[in-house]
Amino acid sequence: MTAPSTAPRFAHGVMTIHLDGDDVELFANVRASRTICRLYGGLNQAFTNTNAFDFDTLVNVVSAAAGRVGKAAEATAEAIFAEGVITVAPQVLLYLNFLAGGGKAPKSESVKADGEAAPSGEAG
Repeated sequence: MTAPSTAPRFAHGVMTIHLDGDDVELFANVRASRTICRLYGGLNQAFTNTNAFDFDTLVNVVSAAAGRVGKAAEATAEAIFAEGVITVAPQVLLYLNFLAGGGKAPKSESVKADGEAAPSGEAG
């Protein structure tokens, strides 16, 4: 049996990531954008903090994107810690780009719309 992929999947304004054994849907919507912008004074600071592997920023962004509050947000913190900040931070950066782009999947040679790595020379 193979290990589940940690590559995010994209579909219709939703980016799905894998955290500590569970799939978590991160929604690119106005509510998430406003929440993150209010917490950090804009998406730029959220990008900066995520690049610095700031644990609280990772938890806040994932919680805002998944619509989690209270005990669910605390469970998100535990899941991020268990998955590893070094693993989650790049996914959160990808989500922030996804959010900034209005929920459209990134156009890149390394990620297809279904989250699988694209063969060399094939664009997503």
